[in-house]
Amino acid sequence: MLRFIRIVLSAAGLIGCASVEHDRVREYRADAAQLVSRNDYKGAIETYEAAMKLSPRDPELYFQTGRCQEKLGNHARAEAAYKATLEIDPNHIPARHALVGLLVTDQRRAEAHQTVSAWLASHPTSSEALAEDGYLALVDGDLPKAQARFQESLASNPREVLALSSLGQVYERLSRPDRALSLYERALAARPDQPELKAAVERLKSQGVSQPRPD
Repeated sequence: MLRFIRIVLSAAGLIGCASVEHDRVREYRADAAQLVSRNDYKGAIETYEAAMKLSPRDPELYFQTGRCQEKLGNHARAEAAYKATLEIDPNHIPARHALVGLLVTDQRRAEAHQTVSAWLASHPTSSEALAEDGYLALVDGDLPKAQARFQESLASNPREVLALSSLGQVYERLSRPDRALSLYERALAARPDQPELKAAVERLKSQGVSQPRPD
């Protein structure tokens, strides 16, 4: 009986603590977001790390720490944070994207290809994985493969932003800026918060590019 009471009291205590900790973690998140908005990435990292002490299995805290580390140019620490995110949540898509992008930036394409190949092996129809495979093909200069992968990705998810924007780049290289504009506009409609997409649309429109012409 005592053991049962102890368990109930312990559980109740944990529930109460969890509620308090959850509120504190939420406050830390808000504080860190404010610091990021002011480009104080070091302060944001310290805040996220404080939150991790209360919620050590929260993948988003590790992911956001990785983003801040990457902004500071600390690529090894960013990579470690992204991998920690994926250890907790293997399906954390932003962390997968960030890790591949970081490897490409660091000229570690072989590792990037290995990462995406493993992703595709476990999720062969994933629009995100297909888009990343297409992105690597684009970086490698293999336009036919890139185009095919992006089209596969969009067949699975017509709003896959990486596939839309990257396929737009393929069409620009193929001297079809009209098709590129259409894809950039679709990507911007899906992610209006991305200034790079808005800039791409405005750039092509300033050049007199309009809707796709018939083949």
